[in-house]
Amino acid sequence: MNHEQEPLLPPFPPPSPREHTAQFLESRPLHLLVVFLISVDASCVLADLGYAFLHETCTPPAGPGSPLWLTVLSHISLGITAFFLIEIPLTLWALGWSFYDPLGPVPHAALHLFDAFIILTTFILEVVLKGREQELAGLLIILRLWRLVKLVGGVSVGVGEIGEGDAIRAAEAETQVEVLKKENADLRARLEAAGLY
Repeated sequence: MNHEQEPLLPPFPPPSPREHTAQFLESRPLHLLVVFLISVDASCVLADLGYAFLHETCTPPAGPGSPLWLTVLSHISLGITAFFLIEIPLTLWALGWSFYDPLGPVPHAALHLFDAFIILTTFILEVVLKGREQELAGLLIILRLWRLVKLVGGVSVGVGEIGEGDAIRAAEAETQVEVLKKENADLRARLEAAGLY
């Protein structure tokens, strides 16, 4: 029997699809993508609002008289909202209801729940309301501007993660320095005991 080739511990099982999805949803690249998409969506909303305020009637023309770029911005914004809409059931499946439970253990769960509500409402209003009816949806603009709040929150979370990572690395380095100091003191004591120092 050759025991040297057998591993001491059994190998970890590969993550399940649910765990893999949860890791992806909480990954830094996805957080950066979300911040980017929110920035693009906020830019679309602000361009739309700016055009509406600068237009002589304070309402953008609907139908064939509206500029093509306004329609393109609307479609981009709808696509971004659809992306976030897909994220909601994936998050529920991978991370569970506790991610959205304001009374649960997840920090900022109430904000996650509110954001999911905003995404659902925005998507429904964007799809259902067309033409002049959309002008009545001042709520839609307010809800879409919520994404700006999420953008600021996303940036602050990203900065917090960077600071948290730096703090963890600094604590680890401090621990290593203490261990090395102790080893150094032990080695000096041995050298002194041997008469070599």
